Amino acid sequence: MPSQFFGLNIAYSGLLASNAALNTTSNNISNVETDGYSRQQADQAAANALRVFTTYGCAGAGVDVIAIERVRDHFYDVKYWDNNANTGEYNMKQYYMKQVEDYFADDGSTIIGFKTIFDRMMNALAEVAKQSGSATTKSQFISQASDLTQYFNNMSGNLSLLQKDVNQEIKLKIDEINSLASEIATLNKQINVIEIDGKANANELRDQRETLIDQLSAIVEVKVIETPVVDANNPDRETGANRYLVKIAGGQTLVDTNAYNTLECVARK
Repeated sequence: MPSQFFGLNIAYSGLLASNAALNTTSNNISNVETDGYSRQQADQAAANALRVFTTYGCAGAGVDVIAIERVRDHFYDVKYWDNNANTGEYNMKQYYMKQVEDYFADDGSTIIGFKTIFDRMMNALAEVAKQSGSATTKSQFISQASDLTQYFNNMSGNLSLLQKDVNQEIKLKIDEINSLASEIATLNKQINVIEIDGKANANELRDQRETLIDQLSAIVEVKVIETPVVDANNPDRETGANRYLVKIAGGQTLVDTNAYNTLECVARK
């Protein structure tokens, strides 16, 4: 029969478990405004029972906190990344298409565009056809034709500048992708160092990593694959390490655990 101190030890294990749960709740409340933070919970399990060699065989030995887990569903992460990529793509297209539309805008009064200038030239040409001997009508036609030529020259310059802006924007995004890839690879290494024995979870680091994936998905299509690292000599052993792949743009590997590839921007001529 276990001693009375055994009962006190059971109560002590309950206090420790409750304290861990309370600390976890405090951490959740403290990070309620933290971007990318995932709510955590303390997972509990009954402690190994004590064999007492009596009629009932074993006596419960209290409770253990086996892990502090994140409450996060990877399914919704994937859905968010997919939709975030589409949103980022169409936001950029909308932004630059609006600029192109502004260049071609024409309301006939405050904004003079191609239609107005072309119509004026054609009207002047019609007057020349009516009064072919008039120097005034010919001069007006030449003036309107000059305005149309100037319009084309200005439009060409504006579109060339817009192309340079697009190229510069792409270069900045490429630099941002490379920076994010470097940070993700660094976090992968830190996470595996902490989780290598399978006894701890790098919850905060995982949150940081997935926040970086959120940022990456706003720039380019992202696919994430995380698989456990298997010990070839003992496949049943849990190594605690994981291989973390980040693929972009239809399957190109950007990050492979601790290694990452860099992108280069080559402007179209």
